[in-house]
Amino acid sequence: MRRLGQLGAAALLVLALSACTGGTPSPAPASPTAGAAPSAAPVSLETGTDVGNGRPTVSNDGLMVRRRAVIAVHPTEGAQPGAPRARLEQTAATSGIVLSDIPPDVLEPAILEHVAPELIVMLPAGSTAEDAEKLAELAFGAEGTYPGVEHVHVSSVLVHDLQFTVAAADPAAVAGSIAEEGILSDALGNYGTVLDKGALTVSYTGPLLSDALVESVRNGMARAAGVESAAVKLAPRSATGEGVDMSLEPEPAPEPEATADDSGTHSH
Repeated sequence: MRRLGQLGAAALLVLALSACTGGTPSPAPASPTAGAAPSAAPVSLETGTDVGNGRPTVSNDGLMVRRRAVIAVHPTEGAQPGAPRARLEQTAATSGIVLSDIPPDVLEPAILEHVAPELIVMLPAGSTAEDAEKLAELAFGAEGTYPGVEHVHVSSVLVHDLQFTVAAADPAAVAGSIAEEGILSDALGNYGTVLDKGALTVSYTGPLLSDALVESVRNGMARAAGVESAAVKLAPRSATGEGVDMSLEPEPAPEPEATADDSGTHSH
């Protein structure tokens, strides 16, 4: 399984946003609930740090970019991912950990080659890759077997942690207009909104956004509020913690090229 480059996807979204005049956001796919098929394959944990391939141009960094720990589960062939996911969430809840979904774009191509994207979850802010590895071991076992699970990848990835705010006499009406046009659901996917003190605040934590896509989001919000785009303020979601200077980040590794004998399955 190969993904589209992030730059290409971002460019398409920018075009869609700039010409957006109507429509509704596409519904999110339902979470699978079916049980997993048994397997005797051993569960292996792999820990690494990646920033994704085809990284977009990002100047909105510092506290607006964070490192987050994620767990990606590759089920055995033909297995339904519902049971491993339920097991992981149950184990996390027992430890007081709240998991959240994260799009697969944050992972490097080598992992995306064989990881089912519906089984990628993110730990809370402040969690480390070691915390994620411990949780995965508690859920699936370090060297044993767990039905339906072939590989478990534990990674530290870069995400954007952004907050867009625009003043409005009727924030609810602005939020409704944005939702009706699908301005943010197209560009950001999952996001949160707060209506307070004559302003609409949109929060986003997810894969890195290009500068052009960030500006398209600001333009869309400004259009809905009837103001100039400069009136839409961009800031980090939190003023505490440790951010990331993107100028110091190494270039992402190139996507591996397919070979004639590449069967699409990878063993670790």
